[in-house]
Amino acid sequence: MRCGTGSGSGGALGSRLLAGGVLVAALAGCGGHASTTTASTRAKPSIRITLTADSHRPRVGKPWHYEVRVTDAAGKLVPARVHLQILFGGSPVGQVGRHRVATGVWSETIGAGANTPFPAQARGVRLVFQAVVRALGQTRKANYWIQAR
Repeated sequence: MRCGTGSGSGGALGSRLLAGGVLVAALAGCGGHASTTTASTRAKPSIRITLTADSHRPRVGKPWHYEVRVTDAAGKLVPARVHLQILFGGSPVGQVGRHRVATGVWSETIGAGANTPFPAQARGVRLVFQAVVRALGQTRKANYWIQAR
């Protein structure tokens, strides 16, 4: 029998042997091995941040309370590092503080104790109060818009 490839009868036999060899090699890789190892990366548990405050419109010169809560996906409070800052146009313009939180909750009142209140220069300016949180090997941000009055 002649093949239409123009290489003679040996070409057809060679093609069949090559195809058979590829099939055998492919099948040899499937199953039959006693131990296989697969590298799996375990997904880190997701963290959730809740940033709440008295209002989005704090009063200049008056106390303003806020709270940051850090939980895992199951809702359990987790230890974290919290960096609080104020942004204007996406750029940091003021640092509120950096805190290690063993309980998963940080709360504070701006304008009480040693914390200075919002200055008069902030009146009417749209800002973002941001919490950058690191916990369980992850970093997440929570934003809360504010406009002092």
